[in-house]
Amino acid sequence: MRSAQLALIAALSTALFLVGLALDISWLRLAAKPWPVLAMAAWVWPKGDRRIAWGLIFGAIGDICLAIPGAFVAGMLAFAIGHGLYAKAFYSWQRSLSVSLLFPVLIYFAVTVPITLSASGELVIPVAVYMSIIGLMIWRAAVIAVDESVSGIKRWAALIGAVLFAFSDTLIGINKFVTPLPGCSYAIILLYWGGQALIAAAAVARTSQSFTPNT
Repeated sequence: MRSAQLALIAALSTALFLVGLALDISWLRLAAKPWPVLAMAAWVWPKGDRRIAWGLIFGAIGDICLAIPGAFVAGMLAFAIGHGLYAKAFYSWQRSLSVSLLFPVLIYFAVTVPITLSASGELVIPVAVYMSIIGLMIWRAAVIAVDESVSGIKRWAALIGAVLFAFSDTLIGINKFVTPLPGCSYAIILLYWGGQALIAAAAVARTSQSFTPNT
């Protein structure tokens, strides 16, 4: 399927989801939500690192789970697998350890994790594990960003995407476990889609570096 067709699918499903969100039509939100990310996965699959494509697919599974009452943990598991795949791909792109880059990540989570975990009740362990995997993903994306041998999308898209994803998840955690945030659903989904799109773009951009897709 051509990139233009995939972009059209993503745009239409995004619009339908936002209509469902605005009008509180749950079935429309559920039907439309996974398609933007699945379109991204279809874009990445023939062109870039298939670990990223699989991560996007697991993200779409997570989208469906989060839209179904009682499936929050299943959704968190799906997203955790996706984040793990992203982190693995990022590490293969740049294997430098750059341990110092862990510190800004740790500072961010030192602020946000206690707030979320203190109110997460019986989910404290899975939430802690999940947030650790997000931190790992951001760290590996940051290592790519300090690599001066690449530029533009290849250098920055993974990090910006990972950070947007983390902001989206932070809002979800605060809204679910700490205090309701009126109107936050729009910020959550737009940050999430933006993060996923940038990570997908990073994977596709690396094809110009004679990158061979993984199976």
